[in-house]
Amino acid sequence: MATGVNERDVARVPASPELADATMQFVLAFDGWMRKASTKSAGESVARLRLLYELHCNGPQRMTDLADGLGVTPRNVTALVDALEADEMVRRSAHPTDRRVTVVEITGGSTSVEQQMEALRAAIADLFEGVAEKDRAAFERVLSTIEAKLEPADQSAGA
Repeated sequence: MATGVNERDVARVPASPELADATMQFVLAFDGWMRKASTKSAGESVARLRLLYELHCNGPQRMTDLADGLGVTPRNVTALVDALEADEMVRRSAHPTDRRVTVVEITGGSTSVEQQMEALRAAIADLFEGVAEKDRAAFERVLSTIEAKLEPADQSAGA
């Protein structure tokens, strides 16, 4: 490490309560911003975009799998699918081998989903305007480190 700081020593230093508080403030502020930005730039709520993006990336899915993938209740998925179906963005169909299971798929609006996600990505990228490149790189490294710590928790929750 070029800074002369031992990585082991850095890992042993506990984060301050102030850092935890600042992170919580950021998460809440970013969540509120995302709700506004997704509607303004992409024309969809965050929940609707997440569902559409899940279908776009992973293809048609069972309602229960969508709920699991999005981390919401089946009831929430039903409400989202109802609204998206009314807007002709998704359709329900019976599973090919189990008629009791409902499958949801995008109705040809794949390009629209890509455009909406790109609009949201551009809005997020705009937040970094005026932030020095070295700070952007450091922020990206920190996010990657924290995300890696979150992944095992997600995987063990499903087991």
